[in-house]
Amino acid sequence: MIESELGGRRCEIVNLSSRPKLNGTTCVADEYLPGSNQYKVTLETKSKEVLVLGPDNLKRRDRTPEDCGYYIEFKNGRIIRHDFDSNEDCQAFVVAMKRGDTQPVVTEESEAAAEQAAAELLAELGIDDSPNNS
Repeated sequence: MIESELGGRRCEIVNLSSRPKLNGTTCVADEYLPGSNQYKVTLETKSKEVLVLGPDNLKRRDRTPEDCGYYIEFKNGRIIRHDFDSNEDCQAFVVAMKRGDTQPVVTEESEAAAEQAAAELLAELGIDDSPNNS
């Protein structure tokens, strides 16, 4: 991934004429395909669709608090990951949480997603959280 500018990065799909509805959608450039100068990307939507796109169709878009894509909540000793199809859905959820309008439900799926997100973050930061770490 390091051999390419966007490898491993969060990106926004741009100028995709074959599927214009995907323009503006965020994704993660999972793998650079040097033979074709393209990237295998995973959409940041509930579908998690995987596509192969060229660098002209991707614009780097780092995550910020205002551009969340997902929300990780810690409640009653549990980590819950909430995934959203759009930035607006995520922001509306955060606003509702702050107002106390929502009562999130812990499901096996959301718990597994949160644990996966935490593991990915720890790996990205180079932190080993295995119990045998001595």
